Amino acid sequence: MIMIDRTITTFSSLLSDYLKRTFHLQEDIVVVQPVPTNPSGGDNKVHLTLVNIEREMSAGISFTKRNISASYSQSGSPGWLLNLYVLISAIFSDKQYKEALQLISAVVLYLQAHNTFTLEKTGLSLAIEPVNLSMHELSNLWGMCGNTYYPSLLCKIRVLNIESDAIRDIRPMVREKEVHL
Repeated sequence: MIMIDRTITTFSSLLSDYLKRTFHLQEDIVVVQPVPTNPSGGDNKVHLTLVNIEREMSAGISFTKRNISASYSQSGSPGWLLNLYVLISAIFSDKQYKEALQLISAVVLYLQAHNTFTLEKTGLSLAIEPVNLSMHELSNLWGMCGNTYYPSLLCKIRVLNIESDAIRDIRPMVREKEVHL
């Protein structure tokens, strides 16, 4: 089961709870939505937007092999380790720019203190870290998001392990070595 949605919504919930406590808010302020392309103003929310999915190759590739009986084993496709790039942006109107800066500052403090989180029911622990962008990369990113810059931070949530339960092959197990001369 792919857990991209669960990963981002879990992080959204944790971040929203923190911001609600910090700023004494009654309603959720973090939403999982794209950055709005309407330049007329913001919706006074912190947006989490998935901007990229990257396959992590540093761990190599290994096929899964499981014994299913004393005589047979099954093999499946290799699992993928994925990193999710999430843009966290404070979408506020121009008149509330100071509030946007306060919120993005609180987001940075939260991430520094809570750089890992766990997905419920899976026990999977994920790390989150800021990503440094050059001015050129930042300009390109916001160009893709509609050309209106809002206070923001790009983060990488690493490593989400994706494995299918699909069986590719079932083979008899080798019991003894055969050597033919």
